[in-house]
Amino acid sequence: MSSNEPAPAWKVAGVVSFYMTVALIMVMTNKWVLSTSSLPLTFLFMQLATSVLLLHLLGYFYPYTPPRWTRSTLVAVAPVCIVNVVGLVFNIYCLKLVDASYFQVARGLTLPMTVVLQALMNGVKPARWTIAACGLVMWGFTYSFLPLPYISSASSISAEAAMGLPPAGQRRMEAPMAGMVLGVLSAGMVAIHAVLVKDAFKKVEGHTLDLAYWQNALSALALVPGIAFSGELGELAGMMNGTGEGGLRAFVIGSGVTGVVGFLICLAGLLSIKVTSPVTHMFSSAVRSVLQTMLGVYIFHDVLNASRIMSIILILIGSCLYTWNQARSTPKPPASGSAAAVSAASTVPDDRKRLLTGSIYNSNPSGEKGYADLEKGSRND
Repeated sequence: MSSNEPAPAWKVAGVVSFYMTVALIMVMTNKWVLSTSSLPLTFLFMQLATSVLLLHLLGYFYPYTPPRWTRSTLVAVAPVCIVNVVGLVFNIYCLKLVDASYFQVARGLTLPMTVVLQALMNGVKPARWTIAACGLVMWGFTYSFLPLPYISSASSISAEAAMGLPPAGQRRMEAPMAGMVLGVLSAGMVAIHAVLVKDAFKKVEGHTLDLAYWQNALSALALVPGIAFSGELGELAGMMNGTGEGGLRAFVIGSGVTGVVGFLICLAGLLSIKVTSPVTHMFSSAVRSVLQTMLGVYIFHDVLNASRIMSIILILIGSCLYTWNQARSTPKPPASGSAAAVSAASTVPDDRKRLLTGSIYNSNPSGEKGYADLEKGSRND
C-alpha cells in the first residue's frame, strides 16, 4: 500500500479504538489515584520516571538509542522542558480539584490561547473559521460559570436511582474556582509549549522520541525539589507505614499503569497520525469526550447540570469545527508520479526510523496530544 492510499477500515478502527482506550484509561486512573491520595507531585514523578525507563527499554525492541546528556543539548531544550513541567503540574492539580467529566471544560481555553499566541508570534491573522471555532470554545468555557439549576425532573431522578448515585444535594455542584484557574493556567502553558516546541524540534534534529525523552527526564528531575518542599516525602513515608492518607498499593499500581499508558499514548498518537485522517480523529475525540463524561458520572458520581452539558457541547462543536476547517484547508498530497511525490517517498524510510515524527509525547494526565502543530493542520483533542 502506497503512502497516499487510504488505510483499510479495520486498521483505522483499530488505531482509533486503541487511542481512545488508552486516553480514557489515563484520565480515569489519574483521577482515581488523585482522589485517594494527596501526593500529586510524587504521582507525576512516578509517571515520568516510568516513561523514561520505557524509552530506555524501547531500544531492545526497536532501533532507538536515548540521546547523550550534553550541556549544549540541555541548554537548548531547557525552555520547552520548563514550560512542560509547569503545565503538567497545573494540569494534574486541576484534575485533582475538578470532576473528571468537567476536566475538559476547565482546560477548554487551550485552543483559543494557542491560536492567539500563534497569531502574535507569526503576525498572521487567523481565518474566519478559526475565529468562529475559538469563539464557540470560549463561549462553552464561560457558559460553565452561569449557575443553572440542576436538572431534577422525574426522569433524571429515576436515572440517578438506577445508577446508584447519591442525591444531588450530597454531591458537588460547581467546579472550585481554584480548579478552573489551574485549568486556564494549564491551557496557557500548552499554548506556550506549542510555540517553543517548534524551535526545540530543530535543536534535536526533528527526532520526536529524543524530545520526548528530554521532556520526561528533565521534568522528572525538576519535580524533585517540589516534592521535597511540599512535604510529600513525609506523607509518602506515612503511606508506606500505613498511617498516611490513601493506600500504598493503589498509588503504586496507579503510577505504574499511568506511566505505561502514557507511553502507549505516544505510540497511539503516532499511529493515529500515520493511519487516520483529521476528520476521523475529530470524531474519535468527540466520542472520547462523551465517554469520559459518562464514565465520570458513573465511576466518580460527577454531577451533570444544564450548564455543564452545554459547556461540553459548545467546546466539542468549536474543536470539531476547527479541526474540520484545518483538514479542509490542508493542501492535498502531490500525485504519485510527480517529482514532489518521489522526493517525499525517498524520505519515508528516515521518517520511519524516527517513528514517523508527530506530536510530542509526555505523560500528560489528560491523555491528550494538544495543539502542537496548528499551522500544519494536525489532529488535536
